[in-house]
Amino acid sequence: MPALEGIRVFYVEDDLRNRTVVRMLTERNGGVFDYEQWGFPEIILHKLHRFHPQIILLDLNFAHQQTGYGLLQVIRQQALFKHIPVVAVSAADAALEIPKARACGFNGFIAKPLDINLFPKQLEAVLRGGTVWYAG
Repeated sequence: MPALEGIRVFYVEDDLRNRTVVRMLTERNGGVFDYEQWGFPEIILHKLHRFHPQIILLDLNFAHQQTGYGLLQVIRQQALFKHIPVVAVSAADAALEIPKARACGFNGFIAKPLDINLFPKQLEAVLRGGTVWYAG
């Protein structure tokens, strides 16, 4: 059985190439994919309510002064999503961002560019209740 069989993965990412890679890896491993590109909290919450994700992936930097850290707080304020694992997926300096992501309550950090062989296993580990702090 594929690593992400039937798992609903929601990704907030403004870069089309990154979304395409995550979509391909999710679907190739049996998962279901949806996304939001702009990082506007009200749109993200609407899509999350409609999609019912089992894991949420957040880029850390967006246009319009949105950040993954701010989005995490908005998501965690919603009772329905409070216990859904949320993983930062970022090209930002992992040495700086991993401690910050831990302190803010992320369930993990995965550095870009993604390791296409490792990525499904990383998500699987988080879905089993673990954490992943991968600096690349």
